Amino acid sequence: MAKESRTILCREQLPLLRGQGRYLDDFNPPNAVHVAFVRSPYAHAHVRSIDIEEAMQQPGVLTVVTGSELRSLVNPIRPLLKGDTFRATDWYPLAWDKVRYVGEAVAAVVAVDRYRAEDAAELVHIEYEPLSAITSPRVGTLSDSPRVHDDLPDNVLLHALGGSDENEAVFEEAEVRVSGTFQHPRVTGIAMENCGVLADYRQETGELIVWSSSQVPHLLRDSLSECLDQSAQQLRVVAPHVGGGFGLKMQTLPEEVVVAYLARHLGRPVKWTQDRMENLQASFHARDNQVEAELAARPDGTLVGLRARAFCDVGAYNSFPLTCALEPYTIASALAGPYRFPYYSYEGFAVATNKCPVGAYRGVGFVLGPMVIEGLIDQLARKLDMDPAEIRRKNLARPEEFPFKSPAGPTFDSGDYPALLNLAMEQADYAGWRQQQQEARAEGRLLGIGLSCFVEVTGMGRGTYRMRGMVNIPAFDSAILRVNRRGHLEAFISTPSQGQGQCTTFSQLLCETLGVPMETIRIHLGDTATCPYGSGTFASRSMVSGGGALLKAAEKLRCKLVQLAAAHWRVEPSQVEYTGGMAILQDGASSHHLTLAELAQMAYTPFQELPPGIEPGLEVHYAYDPPPAASSAATHLVLVEVDPQTGEVIVLDYIATEDCGRIVNQQIVDGQVRGGIAQGIGIALLEEIVYDDHGQLLTGSLMDYLVPGAYESPRIQIAHMETPSPWTEGGLKGVGESGTIGSPAAITNAVLDALQLNVSEVRLPLTPERVWGWLRAKEEE
Repeated sequence: MAKESRTILCREQLPLLRGQGRYLDDFNPPNAVHVAFVRSPYAHAHVRSIDIEEAMQQPGVLTVVTGSELRSLVNPIRPLLKGDTFRATDWYPLAWDKVRYVGEAVAAVVAVDRYRAEDAAELVHIEYEPLSAITSPRVGTLSDSPRVHDDLPDNVLLHALGGSDENEAVFEEAEVRVSGTFQHPRVTGIAMENCGVLADYRQETGELIVWSSSQVPHLLRDSLSECLDQSAQQLRVVAPHVGGGFGLKMQTLPEEVVVAYLARHLGRPVKWTQDRMENLQASFHARDNQVEAELAARPDGTLVGLRARAFCDVGAYNSFPLTCALEPYTIASALAGPYRFPYYSYEGFAVATNKCPVGAYRGVGFVLGPMVIEGLIDQLARKLDMDPAEIRRKNLARPEEFPFKSPAGPTFDSGDYPALLNLAMEQADYAGWRQQQQEARAEGRLLGIGLSCFVEVTGMGRGTYRMRGMVNIPAFDSAILRVNRRGHLEAFISTPSQGQGQCTTFSQLLCETLGVPMETIRIHLGDTATCPYGSGTFASRSMVSGGGALLKAAEKLRCKLVQLAAAHWRVEPSQVEYTGGMAILQDGASSHHLTLAELAQMAYTPFQELPPGIEPGLEVHYAYDPPPAASSAATHLVLVEVDPQTGEVIVLDYIATEDCGRIVNQQIVDGQVRGGIAQGIGIALLEEIVYDDHGQLLTGSLMDYLVPGAYESPRIQIAHMETPSPWTEGGLKGVGESGTIGSPAAITNAVLDALQLNVSEVRLPLTPERVWGWLRAKEEE
């Protein structure tokens, strides 16, 4: 690929920077009314009575809907999973009998504007009978623990097992063991744009149109169709510009169901936009996992096996479409990382608690993989007095072993993991960093170097979701290509954008494969009325799955163009080649060619005879099922300094070497990696959703939930390798989650390296208080 094609500026950037984007809150149709939700102040309580009379009497209020009223009119959100240990939960969009987390919606007030709706919502009087709250998954697994769901025998919604007893003897006989407990905090994705939904019911056609800041328009349509008992043919979901999603906007919100119902019920547009407090309180959290793990090795540093157990706090309900299985399953497949060893055993629990439900967030359980295995490898290196880089190099899967079967189960398609490690060390001048560290220690300064080698599993296809039992994910994506009579190209793709630059990269793919100028291409995303059915944008699948569908559709279009040209010249298709935006007759006469515009005219005119089986016009459709996974890989190397007086951690320098297969647009790839690392820095050092023992949220604003800014974001140097996937179209792999997967582990290892500590329990974020506690404990030894 030409270098200049990899650095094309993102076409979407300029209009957004000029304020010309149209986000959900920019849509204000005439006659629209607004919703405010009444939310539970209790983590766990029976709803004894609701008095809406005073609220209904307020000026501008149209109606107040309660859970007991809506229960008979709307079905609960109830995602399913095929598996013997899975337990479904009914999540009514408005709670009617019992509330199960602080912030759960109990009633909805509709008024002529948001201000009147919020004022009236404060006048809805609800009597609660408080119950004991479950705030710890460990407590939730106890036999005498209160039940989050009274109809279930306990709070364990899923019990997952991985690995096997094979080679267990090798593990038990290993001479060296290290172990630890690793706790990832409950976090959330702080998108610039909060969630929101606008619905409009067209009485003349019976069509319900829903605009939502969603990553998965077709899956949201599926969910609304089920909840509202309305045919998907009469439901249209549109995702306009989306100001960041990070996975948290792929779950169906109960508010989306309520607003859609109200629009149909009232026969007029109904709108809800989320404020930041609602976003933090009731808009899906993520992670909140604890993993106990033990790593076994030989005295020379050769890894022998890994044994782990995970407890995942999944909150009060299964989220649609991924269910509570997301974290336990992804942790299971990620723990072995890019390493080879003979023994692996895993047990995971998804436990219901009285907290906001958990959904997908950038990296999902894959973040726990490097956090655990990389942390244990660093412990092992200190125990054996080996260099952390050398012990990794010794155990990384080697290029000649690909496709490589991970001990944890997945098969990785291609890569050169030792080369990525070497590249990171060269970029950083690793030996120079170690020298700098020694000089700093002599001055009483605490410098630390952290490594993280990891694999990002991307663009998973139907085989992976079938294996996981996730029946609500179609796991394929689709593309439609349409050429008009002037030779201009339109593409309709099922993977919408959240700001990643899909319009640019998809246009680049079409420029390269069909030889058409970018200015003649128009990309359409995010509208179920025009775009073909597909999974949507999550799990680093847009380029692998959406781009793969586009490439297959382009291949199909090329074939039709060749057949058109062959029919025109009355030759066999084998004598025609399509290249550089034109069909060329392979007869030695260079003048025999037809441009795309000329071929398009032939496709649409009645005077061009078409070969049998070839339809008039120029439109093709392709539904693409990607392979089980395309595996990207990276190495992160970070230099930090710890203030011995305060425990503050400052990230001084950061190196990321990335292999995400064929790079289409390097600017966009680098932006994804840098943004992911920034979020990983937040997870490692700042971010944590905190509840007290009664289930009350203590981090309900950005004064309490801290996110990184310019001060916390260091210079990030990125170097690339390109190992195309042999399994995907175009050799494409994903990269959207890589930065977030590797950075918490690298930073944690750097901090412990600075302190020269082995600790038995690592709990993120590494706040100054926690780091200072380690420093004081070390001084007291």
